Amino acid sequence: MKKCIVCNSDKLSLIYNGTLFKCDLCSYIFANIGISNEKLSDIYCENYFKGNEYLDYLSDKIVIQKNFQYRLNKIQTFKSNIDLNTIEIGCAYGFFGELFVKNNKNSSYLGIDIVAEAINYGKNEFGLNLIAQDYLTFVSPQKYSHVFMWDVIEHLEHPDLFIEKISNETVSGSELYITTGDIGSILSKIQKQNWRMIHPPSHLHYFSKKTISLLLAKFNFEIKSIEYNPVFRSVKQIFYSLFLLNRPGRLLARKIFKHIPENWFIPINTYA
Repeated sequence: MKKCIVCNSDKLSLIYNGTLFKCDLCSYIFANIGISNEKLSDIYCENYFKGNEYLDYLSDKIVIQKNFQYRLNKIQTFKSNIDLNTIEIGCAYGFFGELFVKNNKNSSYLGIDIVAEAINYGKNEFGLNLIAQDYLTFVSPQKYSHVFMWDVIEHLEHPDLFIEKISNETVSGSELYITTGDIGSILSKIQKQNWRMIHPPSHLHYFSKKTISLLLAKFNFEIKSIEYNPVFRSVKQIFYSLFLLNRPGRLLARKIFKHIPENWFIPINTYA
């Protein structure tokens, strides 16, 4: 029987034509789908970054790193004279790691991801310390002061187990940074099942400010801040996601898409 990972209740209701479950007690929402490790491996492969989810992740490096640099600027607890022991879970091709290492020479950085092709790229291109492995099976040789999970938690089969493991592998006073969508936002409530974040099996978990706070508190994390920050997006990627992703046969849309310049980026803040 399915249970809520936030409050452990088994009192669940189906919403959005049976696509999602919603906990009747705490309002946590998750996908009505069972997924095996084999299926996860099929989803999160090189093609995930080259057409299945992203148009072309590597080609979007400039705009992706603009977002990562913005986040680093926002969380400048990092000082050049302080040694930090950091891990990034879901590091992909190492775009965040490259920036972090450049800006924090005295700190250690480890990136972990299940996509071997992405890990090999980050190792070869940036010389980063990266591991191709599931974090839940990874035996950490040390404890961390800072943990980063950028747009990762919604993809995980067991996000509660990740947060529990992070709690056990971090030092007192450590900091955990998470980005994800807010299903409690005004935009999500207006769009309902058409909200851009709702597309299982890629996205399995849908947090609100309340439920992400409850999950973190369950494993002894204290919430310092929840913010809605603008995100730079490639105009080409936006058009692809809205009009072409999983929509074959749209000839007019494909013609328009071909004429969108590669270097068009815009900041967007949907507060969601």
